[in-house]
Amino acid sequence: MNSKFLALCYHYIRKDSNDPFPRLLGTKISDFNNHVQMIKEEFTILSLEEIQSIYYNQNEVLGNKIGIAITFDDGLSDQFEAAKILSENNISGIFFIPTCIIKERLPANPIILHYAISIHGVQKFIDELKIIFDEMMIGNKIPELNKNNHNIWKTIDEIKNLLYYKLKSDQTRKILIEIYKRLIIKENITIDDMHLTKIQIKKLLEMGHSIGTHSHTHISVANLELSKSELEKELTEPKLILESEFNTNVISMSYPFGESKDYLNAKNLIQKTNSYQLAFTIKNKLNTKNTLPLEIGRYMVHSSDNSNKLNKILKKSEIL
Repeated sequence: MNSKFLALCYHYIRKDSNDPFPRLLGTKISDFNNHVQMIKEEFTILSLEEIQSIYYNQNEVLGNKIGIAITFDDGLSDQFEAAKILSENNISGIFFIPTCIIKERLPANPIILHYAISIHGVQKFIDELKIIFDEMMIGNKIPELNKNNHNIWKTIDEIKNLLYYKLKSDQTRKILIEIYKRLIIKENITIDDMHLTKIQIKKLLEMGHSIGTHSHTHISVANLELSKSELEKELTEPKLILESEFNTNVISMSYPFGESKDYLNAKNLIQKTNSYQLAFTIKNKLNTKNTLPLEIGRYMVHSSDNSNKLNKILKKSEIL
């Protein structure tokens, strides 16, 4: 018997064909289905409650196989199809929800960026960003597309770094809400096209899935410049919102962005809030009962990961 387990982190789950937003990168629904079948054969699938039991009840919930948890970040609308596939296979998934989609009916920060760029392209996004920066009198330099060395992904990373790490979180939020109004709503795209609805989240719970928080607006909660009120808004209040709205006990969160620079170590998280028993990063590692329960690692699934490739990655992760 053992208590070693891996965890997967999914984001977009896209249609195989006729995708209205083909530039949104994500796992194709057929690949996800194949992932599930492979995981059922190769691993012992863990629910959130079973992970909780490993750490707080000292239970050995696993057999000889390595355990695996299937998680989803961002509360995306297309994850509902994945939830149905899991339910059909008697698997309980874990869905981490940014609560701005519940309380304010507004998209999370990165999702605004993803959709705006997928619809209009990087250059149009940059052009609109310049207009907004001028209107708000923001002096930071906006990254440009290099015409000679057309590395779009590098430019997108520079834009993300500017918005997510160099500007204050409330400033970034105002900018992205303007982007949402100017580049997304005008295309007759609603938040229901982007994120899970309240009804869908209730159905997730009825299917036997679990939900946790993913901050309020999806910011890096390790930002040292966040005030006490901002930390409460992004860390503490989301738990209360989900519990009140869906009448369920929320014990877990996943850190937005989830890298080392984005998550608080367990001691700091406990100091700032006693709200959570489990917290998930995107550090790829084999978790054991000695892993800090507020620093659980996950492998972030990529759009190019078919079931064979994912199986090899997970097998390699077993010996990390």
